Amino acid sequence: MASTADTGAGGDIARLLEQANQQRLSDAFDAARLSCHDVFARDPANAPAMCLLGVCDLETGAIEAGRAWLDKAEVANPALPQLHLYRSIQWEILGETDRALASATEATRLAPDLFDAWGRLGDLAGRAGDFAIAANALQQALKAGPEHPARPQIALRLAGACIELSDIDATRRALDIAEQGGLEGHPDVLRLRTALARQTGDWAVMEKLAERWVAAAPGEPEALSAHALALGQLGFYARAARIYRPVAEADPEVADNWAALGRLVLGARDIPAAEALFEQALALDPQNAEAAFGLARVHTFLGRFEQAEAQCRRALEIDPGHLEAYGQLCEVASGRLSDEELAALRAGLEAGGLAVDRQAIGLFALGDALHQRKQPQEAFQAWSQANATKKVQHGHAVSGGYDRDAQAALTDALIAMFAAPAELAALPEIKIARPIFIVGMPRSGTTLIEAAIAAHDEVTAGGELSAMPFILDEFIAWARRTGWTGGEIPVMQRMAWRTRYFSQHAEFGLDQAQWVTDKQPSNFLAVGLIRQLFPEAPVIHIRRRPVETAFSIFRRNFSRQWPFAHDLDDIAHYYAQHARLCDHWEATLGRRYTTLQYEDLVADFEARLRYVIARTGLGWSRKCLDFHLQDRSVMTFSSVQVRKPASTKHLNSTAPYSDALAGFDAAIAALGVDPVTGAWRGEAGQEEAVAPSRSRKRGLGSILGNMFGGAARGE
Repeated sequence: MASTADTGAGGDIARLLEQANQQRLSDAFDAARLSCHDVFARDPANAPAMCLLGVCDLETGAIEAGRAWLDKAEVANPALPQLHLYRSIQWEILGETDRALASATEATRLAPDLFDAWGRLGDLAGRAGDFAIAANALQQALKAGPEHPARPQIALRLAGACIELSDIDATRRALDIAEQGGLEGHPDVLRLRTALARQTGDWAVMEKLAERWVAAAPGEPEALSAHALALGQLGFYARAARIYRPVAEADPEVADNWAALGRLVLGARDIPAAEALFEQALALDPQNAEAAFGLARVHTFLGRFEQAEAQCRRALEIDPGHLEAYGQLCEVASGRLSDEELAALRAGLEAGGLAVDRQAIGLFALGDALHQRKQPQEAFQAWSQANATKKVQHGHAVSGGYDRDAQAALTDALIAMFAAPAELAALPEIKIARPIFIVGMPRSGTTLIEAAIAAHDEVTAGGELSAMPFILDEFIAWARRTGWTGGEIPVMQRMAWRTRYFSQHAEFGLDQAQWVTDKQPSNFLAVGLIRQLFPEAPVIHIRRRPVETAFSIFRRNFSRQWPFAHDLDDIAHYYAQHARLCDHWEATLGRRYTTLQYEDLVADFEARLRYVIARTGLGWSRKCLDFHLQDRSVMTFSSVQVRKPASTKHLNSTAPYSDALAGFDAAIAALGVDPVTGAWRGEAGQEEAVAPSRSRKRGLGSILGNMFGGAARGE
């Protein structure tokens, strides 16, 4: 390194240069300068020492002095890698990004094994937004310095670059390196782990990571926002809103904050408060697409479809890539998109870098638009792609997140635990709204029958209340812990769960009603428990032709809470378990359990509705026939349909897709389900279906084998 020193002095010079560099890295700049001058005492023309003095001056604000030292070093040794490395710092300080990148690149060319050069290039490229160059440079740094003390920090920066490139696997690998290097639990690691879970739509994992991030960085708005987002996606809207509200209030002039809070409050079913928040956001920023979209949802739930359509288009004018607005527009306009809107939707999907949940939203909307244009093969392809994207949210498993064995085992367990009605001790009487439970597969008509019953003056619609699924989970855990296998559940435990259930009535403003409907479809699993908690509560089970139900589920953007909904194979299996369990409830629970066939209901609406109303214990009301004229909110996929009278129009909605669904009836019959009614036929039904379902050896996926072939019939 020395130009004039003898061999013995060379070792001292190397030691002094290393000492100076370490002192500089520890911000001991004066000590570093003294070490450099000790080098000059042995070698007055030492270029590395000049470079170190130059970078010390640059990093302490003496820009011109630093430039002068680097100029001297360039005269002494223009091919010195450190010279170009420190020049990059000079150019960055002076705001000349391109020259800074060029200098860092030259340093890597001159010293391809220099960790600091690659790390510097990666940092500069990342700050410039060129994440591909940044990721490559940071990967090279890791290769160049397997033992370098800054390796964990470089890996963390690499993870940041990779997530910007939507390279999920590379992001995970980089974060693993950072954590192995001692950064586990670091707020930035948790931030990126949380972002990774957000990118893949793994909301349960995201919620846990965000909670840890909040603990590691208390009060950090981004962490609180992430935690609230994950909780909202998991359905815990009220809690999410409480967490997020301080973020919005801390920066009240930011319209996005109020729009985000409005979304959570709307999820918590407080429609007036949500509408006010969206209006507040638009008052601050009339060009806020999220707030316009939020108002579109409010108008949809309240049946104001013209206003909803207008707000969707307003959101799209502001942000042509707002995929959720396309989805909402398709819902309120029955898939009618203009040619320009359809082209913009396609362009948004092709933009790349979308989180999986956003891809799915756009693809479902595309399918709806193509369906409306009577392009069934293309529509089915879009819905299939949307559902394939949803599977990514279930841990990248090929078959999605639905566990068939676990679902069948749960069905077995519930049938065994509630094998016969137990003799129940009377519960203390309390003045409460009486529940009416409406159960069935999603998209089977639960919203229709709820709307009709809730039009009665004595009934208030509760919609898809959330408490019972959680109580069922608690019950299963309690049964496992206590060894309970059947009979009467202890009175105190029954009372605790009843109290838990009714607490949601107060939360949603339902506690003053006489009767409250609960149309949570998954409550079919809890009917045995419902019988013990609410012995007099009527349970109405509505059933629809399986292929119609399955197809309607398949073309809707169901959340992570419905993992079976993204695959026709899984839908068929879930339907069979549903039919098997409901057959058991019908056989054992007697007069409080009423089965209703959807096709019969819409074909002879008044007669079937009178029968159901009588079974609940209510008196007849003519208003129930005019349910579609009622002024109330409906927060489900069926919010548009229930504003219209009951109709047989959609009894055969699968006709244009007969080729794609050709084997479904035989396949579900092989599972023991009547393909016409959806009733459970059991083992006998499976035996009858053996011959037509031999293709089952290839799995129900064979149903989709010809979905893009042949001509589909128009509607």
